[in-house]
Amino acid sequence: MTMRLYRIAPEYFLEVFTGTGASYRDGARWNRPGDPVLYFAGSPSLAMLEMSHYLPSPRHVPATYQLGVYEVASAEAETLDPHVLPDDWAAFPYPAATQAIGSAWLRARRELVLRVPSCAVPRGLETIALVNPLHDDIEGLRLIEAIPARYNPRVFRQR
Repeated sequence: MTMRLYRIAPEYFLEVFTGTGASYRDGARWNRPGDPVLYFAGSPSLAMLEMSHYLPSPRHVPATYQLGVYEVASAEAETLDPHVLPDDWAAFPYPAATQAIGSAWLRARRELVLRVPSCAVPRGLETIALVNPLHDDIEGLRLIEAIPARYNPRVFRQR
């Protein structure tokens, strides 16, 4: 069984699976600082929507950014039960509760992938995937294609 995952990153980071980037340094919604993690989307469109959290306009996606298409071989994914989430799970700044949930999962190393709700879509109706770079199955993650991360010119057009 294979799973497809997607992320947008500078081309030279597409195959870096250490999980020691900005979320390692600063923490993020699903990890505390110092816990390595890789964030992926469950679809290309969600990866592009998630990118909008970090740029003032999609027109500002640097030319070096690519949409990476990945396969995870033989990965069983765990899915976070939405009933365990605090009411403020989608708030910004990130609540300590979601960081604690993600970091506890990372440290347990039960599965390579954890599906969690995306706050980019109302009520978490789509999921992102946390990948644990310290899991034994990380060798099963591979980049299969890199596509320029360009938005259609009609999207977010200024009037």
